[in-house]
Amino acid sequence: KELKWLYDVFFGYRLLRDASKVIALTQVETDQYRRMGTPEEKIAIIPNGIDLSEYAELPPKGSFKKKFNIPEDMKIILYIGRIHKIKGIDFLVRAYAYLKNEMKCKDVVLVIVGPDDGFLGEVKSLVQSLGISRFVIFTGPLYGKIIGAYVDSDIIVLPSRYETFPNVVLEAYACSKPVVASNVEAIPDIVLHGKTGLLFQAGDVKGLANAIAYMLTHSEEAERMGRNARRLVEERFSIDRVVTQFEALYEEVLKDERGNA
Repeated sequence: KELKWLYDVFFGYRLLRDASKVIALTQVETDQYRRMGTPEEKIAIIPNGIDLSEYAELPPKGSFKKKFNIPEDMKIILYIGRIHKIKGIDFLVRAYAYLKNEMKCKDVVLVIVGPDDGFLGEVKSLVQSLGISRFVIFTGPLYGKIIGAYVDSDIIVLPSRYETFPNVVLEAYACSKPVVASNVEAIPDIVLHGKTGLLFQAGDVKGLANAIAYMLTHSEEAERMGRNARRLVEERFSIDRVVTQFEALYEEVLKDERGNA
């Protein structure tokens, strides 16, 4: 935090002051720009986008399960992202243990996909200490083959302590999958509670377990949220729509510059 403050003081505020426009991914970032003194008229909200053509033909269902020897009748709770403490994977592991041991959810496995970013050893030790090693699968990164994991999963979980705009949500939506996510920073802007997924308070292990259990036991509701998620990503986050917004912004800036010349 101290280094970020120093950067803002010596560089960040100057960059914002001299910019013709600044781009915020979400309303949360817009508020941050305002607090840093950026005038309202300089701020444009343009979210991240996703190329939906990559999801036009999804892999056959069951291929991911077959590759990792997961029985066809088992449900999958899926985490995709860096294995870093900020991502809250320890919350997810504890919630999964609560599901297995206290809520007696027997037909579900936890799959953790992603590269180690300094936290993998601690997560594995936690899994071991909770006695759930047989039911937790670490795949490592799945570069170029990640869509199959989404297709075979029943629910995608984002248990982060902090987030900005995670593309994993858009990827899940493109595969018509609902998301359970912590209610932090910009997440409520893209995970719409009760519509495209469920939100819980970061660090609330039982709250997370209950949200996951609801999704697993209310399949029709989960499917409805998945359909809503697909519509949302088509309407707001397709790469074509985002590029159009950028082009319009650049044209506006150029017009203003010519007018001031």
